[in-house]
Amino acid sequence: MKYILFILLMAGVFPLTAKEKGKMTHVSVEAYGFQGKFIYFNFVEKPDAYVEFPYKEGQLLEVSTTLDDITMLNVNMWLNICLQPGDSLHAKVTYDGRNYKTVEYSGTPQAVLIATTLHKIRMSRREAGYKANVPAALVVLTDPIAYHKESLEEWGREKAILDEIKDDISPRVYNYLLSELDAIFLPNLITYPYACASYQKKQIEECIADDYWTALDNYQVRDDEASLRNRNYMSFLLSYAEYMICKKNGSDPHKFKSTQSTVSEYDEIANFYDGALRDAALFVVLYNALASEDVNFAECETLVKDYLKKYNISKEYKQILKEVMK
Repeated sequence: MKYILFILLMAGVFPLTAKEKGKMTHVSVEAYGFQGKFIYFNFVEKPDAYVEFPYKEGQLLEVSTTLDDITMLNVNMWLNICLQPGDSLHAKVTYDGRNYKTVEYSGTPQAVLIATTLHKIRMSRREAGYKANVPAALVVLTDPIAYHKESLEEWGREKAILDEIKDDISPRVYNYLLSELDAIFLPNLITYPYACASYQKKQIEECIADDYWTALDNYQVRDDEASLRNRNYMSFLLSYAEYMICKKNGSDPHKFKSTQSTVSEYDEIANFYDGALRDAALFVVLYNALASEDVNFAECETLVKDYLKKYNISKEYKQILKEVMK
């Protein structure tokens, strides 16, 4: 689906508004038992800080960088560390092959608390055997009805783990982390039946759980700045809009549009959302279109002009689109 493209390609061009300028942040890792060649540090919201080190058993790997806001650090994909400006964190990681087995944290107390909680969340997912990656679930022929139930259950468990530290972290960090969880489970909940029907050559009716159209009745999308800082959550807004529009129009799964023209998607999103949500979702639509291999530049130019004239709020989105349009 188109929203995946945004997640993959935004790494190089997503400067976001600084809340706290220029605080040096320090991260160090020592790893044991790893069977790969490199340990890499990927700062999701600050991609220019990316670094990789040749792996050597027990070697201290250190990175210091200036952060201006909440940033998620991925260490070899599996280890997620949420950092704030000025944090100092050390991780002692034991691997089982290429997947990490255990981790011990030390450093800034709140950074340790958040990192430890993210580890608990990861372990919950692993113990449940939940496949957060849809292609991985498809390959092992995960039943769509069972996957729907598992997605709701694991989403609830992981939110409960996050809620254990809600009173000990800032509301911004909480919303950012909650958006990270929402953006894992809710797109899976919405899109897996259609992916499964296509992959397993089933009728879509066979893949829709009884509560598919009511599962998100009490869910409210969030338009606060911290939630919309999370680029995965920004991308989720597209699938959520399509789900809700399809539900409003009779809950006919045959009318769910996993792909559509850029113009149709743009118009649909512009009519569905308003304010900051519309701004973020339209930005994702436009960026995806501009980043695609078969980009229609003239069409995109028209849409970008319309967006900037009518809907744009974020100066950062405006800056990025202008850079991409060059």
